[in-house]
Amino acid sequence: MWVKLAFKLFSRELRRGELTIIFAAIALAVLTVFSLSAITERISLNLAQKSSDFIASDRRLSSNHAFEPQLLTQANKFGLATAEMLYFDSMLFANDELVLSSVKAITGSYPLRGKITIKDHLTSPAYDVDTGPKAGSIWLSEGLFYTLNVNVGDKIELGAGLFNVTKVLVKEPDAPFFSLSGNKRVLLNYADIPTTQAVQPGSRVFHRLLFAGNEQQLSEYYAWLKPQLKSNQTWQGIKDRQSPLGNNIVRAERFLLLAGLFGIMLAAVAMAVSAKRYCERQYDPVAMMKTLGGSRKVIRNIFLLHLSLVTVFSIVAGLMVGFVLQTIGADYLASFMGTELPQAGFRPWLLSAFIGLVCALMFSLKPLLDLFDIPPLRVLRRNLGDTLAISRIHIALSMMTIFVLMWIFSGEIMTTLILFASTLLIIAILFAISRLLFAAGRRLGLRPGSSWSLALATLQKRANANAIQLISFALAIKLMLFLVILKNDIITDWQMQVPADAPNMFIINIAEEQVTPIKQFFRDNNIAHEDFYPVFSGRVDAVNGEKFARRVSKQEGEEKDKNAKKGVSREPNLTWLASLPEGNVITEGQWFTYGVTGGNDIEVSVFDGWQDVLGLELGDTITLLVNEQVINAKVTSFRKVDWGTLKPNFVMILSPNMAGKVPVTYFSAAKLHDSDTKAISQLLQRYPTISMIDIKSQIEQAQAIIAQVSLAIGFVLSIVLVSGALVLVSQVQASLAERMEEMVILRTLGAKGRLIKLATLYEFMLLGGIAGLVAAIVSDIALLVIQQQLFDVAGRLHPYIWLLGPLSGALFVSSIGYFMVAHTMRQNTQGLLRKLG
Repeated sequence: MWVKLAFKLFSRELRRGELTIIFAAIALAVLTVFSLSAITERISLNLAQKSSDFIASDRRLSSNHAFEPQLLTQANKFGLATAEMLYFDSMLFANDELVLSSVKAITGSYPLRGKITIKDHLTSPAYDVDTGPKAGSIWLSEGLFYTLNVNVGDKIELGAGLFNVTKVLVKEPDAPFFSLSGNKRVLLNYADIPTTQAVQPGSRVFHRLLFAGNEQQLSEYYAWLKPQLKSNQTWQGIKDRQSPLGNNIVRAERFLLLAGLFGIMLAAVAMAVSAKRYCERQYDPVAMMKTLGGSRKVIRNIFLLHLSLVTVFSIVAGLMVGFVLQTIGADYLASFMGTELPQAGFRPWLLSAFIGLVCALMFSLKPLLDLFDIPPLRVLRRNLGDTLAISRIHIALSMMTIFVLMWIFSGEIMTTLILFASTLLIIAILFAISRLLFAAGRRLGLRPGSSWSLALATLQKRANANAIQLISFALAIKLMLFLVILKNDIITDWQMQVPADAPNMFIINIAEEQVTPIKQFFRDNNIAHEDFYPVFSGRVDAVNGEKFARRVSKQEGEEKDKNAKKGVSREPNLTWLASLPEGNVITEGQWFTYGVTGGNDIEVSVFDGWQDVLGLELGDTITLLVNEQVINAKVTSFRKVDWGTLKPNFVMILSPNMAGKVPVTYFSAAKLHDSDTKAISQLLQRYPTISMIDIKSQIEQAQAIIAQVSLAIGFVLSIVLVSGALVLVSQVQASLAERMEEMVILRTLGAKGRLIKLATLYEFMLLGGIAGLVAAIVSDIALLVIQQQLFDVAGRLHPYIWLLGPLSGALFVSSIGYFMVAHTMRQNTQGLLRKLG
């Protein structure tokens, strides 16, 4: 019986638009979460795919010795595609020229991800291919053609083998970052390794296995592989690399994560407010039903069925609209990036439907319980039940739900806490401001004939409702300002770390007497370059006289001193400098004093990441072992180093009085263009001991990541703008009936139409301006914390948004709000009364 009645009431409320608010709110929550999560997932997948291209696979296994055949056999059983590689250095001989080169031997399936870029001749255009050279032929990098004076089609000796040069090697997806032979690269077929006779027992070679497949296959294979990994074997993905590229990928994912969290927050607030509004509008119908004999159980079943139906319909509608929206956005982004974005998986569908369902349940639960408690006497005393309008339980439940949803979406408690705490701060400030407006409205609202007075009086009359509206407006504006700053400032700062004119080549192994002629060579050829840094390697042997554990040979039966402290196994590159390098920030202590003024005490500034590793404090004495020489240095400062800048950086910098105490080589960085290849080849011929390290691919990859994230943030900003407008529309629509009543009363009392219009416009301007000002200040503070905690940069405030926030808020809210009520104000009093009746 009650089901039939419920469907009749549901049909009637649909026609009257009573369910429009809650339907729009749930649909908005679903479409916002779906479109944002889908587009960010597609961008993330594209970044991951491009990053996998950078290592020519999804994962790789590195070793200094040959792999057991079972590793490949088992990988194939897990459904993984595989390829083998072998790196070694060998001599090339042609035209009476002999040069050391870096050889990479590959199987036919290489590369598993990405493309190899080649040219048919030195002057022909470059193009991409999916596989390497065939047996009996080799591909040479361009510099080798000039060094050896050969052309495509010539014969060349590699080790003991004679090979035909068939292509010019332009770029490999996993070009080696460090190589003793720099840009002298050779690509060889794996089957030709025995022909070269360059790989013998004891040869210095590097083996790699490449793997490609989905994450489940890779995880299952790694679970099988992990117990069998030897100590000198390393399993790597692109995020595992301690490199600028890996850091940039992590940073990009944090940007996209923030964008998705903004959508979650906005959608949840819209749903919470709309559910409460809808239930408040049902107070009178419920009181009437109870008067006519309806039981609490019947009323509960009716409205729960209504909520279930509208939830299902709105989730479906939200998914459909969200799918269309993210498809349009993804196609737009793909056209700008010149790529094809991978399709998102099931996660956006499941996540958005889950969030829509949770929002409908959690944000409607308390208002519905209040609705069922409405007394029948409300039909005679309209104020009965109004005390249920504000519920601390409902507020607490809503806040807890928003926090949990954000946490589920992000998976990062720190990010969630920062954004959630800033939201609570906005709410607290705006509730305080609403109380002030209440008091101001009492004093100013009695002045007749003033639109401002009438606006303040209206704000005072709806103080509680306006407080909720202020929060909704402020959160929408906050998210917009967040994204504006992310796109215009933070991403710009990130991009400045990898500028277009950044050096793309490191020059190493430069002798001191070669520094001056190489500088002159750069000047003569108009090649921009960085300073020349003295470099030497040293091992941290002890701190304050306490030695670290020694690396000794277990093969000879020796073991490490079990009582010794564990130090750092690798020998880092060290330097001495008189001034703090760009991009380094002193976090503790001070820069060199005695070393600069010529004192005898050697000082050292240490990367703060090694502070805990070595257990260091200011004033400690570090003992460095450089070859057989012992160097003692006093720790005077710790530095924060941004390794993502692709600039020369050091874990330890010593004071200038270190000069002359140890033998050093120099290194620098230069910005090279394709036209400089011939000149650089001549330089390498003149100074065969120096080497070039090409980082052009790393820079291009970092710049591509930044460009994609910037476009994604711009797209998310447009979605948040539309979503914020929809939240505002639903808020104003919920108060239309009350505004109609006020308009009828004002017109009856003789108020002119212009007075009412201006008062309405001023009311929205005040709401938007106040919300924008609070949102701007709190957003700037929250962004400062985010910059420091999530992106590991010093961060700064952005005072310009303190003006942009209130101005944009006033314009945004007044434009949409006035547009929503303009039609109502144009109607005559009789028409308004008819609608109210």
